[in-house]
Amino acid sequence: METAVAISLTLFILTGLCAGQGLFPQGSVNGAEGGTAMFITNLIPPAQPFIIISWTVGGANIITSTSDDSIGPGYGDRITLNKTTGSLELRNLTLADSGGYRVAITTATAETINGSTELVVYENISDANIKGPPNHLFADWSSANLTCEAAGNITTIQWTKEGQPLSAGGNILFSEENRKVSISPVKRHDSGEYVCKLTNPASSATASYRMIVNYGPESMTILGRHIAEVESFTLIYCSVQSVPPATFTWLFNGQQTGVHEAGYIIRSVSYNNSGDYRCDARNDLTGNVISVDHSLSVKGTGL
Repeated sequence: METAVAISLTLFILTGLCAGQGLFPQGSVNGAEGGTAMFITNLIPPAQPFIIISWTVGGANIITSTSDDSIGPGYGDRITLNKTTGSLELRNLTLADSGGYRVAITTATAETINGSTELVVYENISDANIKGPPNHLFADWSSANLTCEAAGNITTIQWTKEGQPLSAGGNILFSEENRKVSISPVKRHDSGEYVCKLTNPASSATASYRMIVNYGPESMTILGRHIAEVESFTLIYCSVQSVPPATFTWLFNGQQTGVHEAGYIIRSVSYNNSGDYRCDARNDLTGNVISVDHSLSVKGTGL
């Protein structure tokens, strides 16, 4: 009884496979140029070897395996046939290998199993780069276009900024297929590293671009004491937000001091240091200048 069930099940499977159903997984086989493609059947190795296994592409012979193997031109060192399942490995893929592949198998009981599948060979993606704006960018004024470019078959493009997915909205717009990102106008927070990832079913590549949005100077403050003792050490510090970093000029009672650092240092305070200090901060790229004043009174020790 068990033998009869097994025979019936085998015939059921072979009947389906004879019609080409279920011999290969659904969908095409994808491969990269120079890589390897695996045509894996769903067959279980039989008790008795197959009589004939024949693989063709576009009607041309790849391999016909009987007691001897007949291998088609150009396949001698590129294929490996699994004679127990009919699966085929094809190496050193070229774009010309894309096409429809068929296998015909004759079992020891003279049953015929046919199957077909499609191989798509993709060019490896290479030379990925992001083309960015040629000129300096200024916050709330400039517009920027980032274009992701590469050689090879590209099916999807994804963008990230500082490692987080970049999405459309606000001042950000994507072109069709995500090849270009348009930002208008650019904001301070748009500065950062942008990465585009290009993929196809067989390969991927990434490119990065660091965008700098120039702004400022702004949000300026002066930190420091307003009253200092004679012979004490005093620092008056000018703090400002600016890209690129601001350059500084210090004035004392309206006169240039020759100090061009963010910090104005008085190593030993004297009465002559009493007065009004002004810090001018300039962004040499934006051309903007802002100023802030600070008064300092000097008193005697212990007063």
